[in-house]
Amino acid sequence: GRGALDVAVRKNSLSIDFSNFAEYAERLDELNADLKEIFQDAMEQAAETVEWDIMDALADANLPALGKYSQGATEASVIRDAKVQWQGSVGEIPIGFDKTKPGAGGWLITGTPKMRPDYKLEDIFSRRKYENKIKKQIEEHLQEEIDERLGG
Repeated sequence: GRGALDVAVRKNSLSIDFSNFAEYAERLDELNADLKEIFQDAMEQAAETVEWDIMDALADANLPALGKYSQGATEASVIRDAKVQWQGSVGEIPIGFDKTKPGAGGWLITGTPKMRPDYKLEDIFSRRKYENKIKKQIEEHLQEEIDERLGG
């Protein structure tokens, strides 16, 4: 329903309930589009945006402790080329940091008692504004798919 978040960015995944994008789905369906493929593309592009934003957040200038936590391990632990997992109309794609790899990703998001968080990472994982940016990107992707099919 209306109360449900269309797009949720969590510490380790981007989750989207596409039943909330019904009008796009109906239009694309009428145009004989492969909905799952289009939604999957939209999510993979969104995950890539998150990945680039994280890499940007890991630039030395943004890091606490004079960049001491950016000696490569943290960057290497950023999730790349993730694939969407489906459960009904909900697609979920891993984002953020791979917890099985070494790196300070999680600490950089939340900060610790002795260290401020990386504010750009905090924005990505804690702010509704960022979720809205990702949602808008997905809506634009879906609209482009519709326009492309209508425009021939």
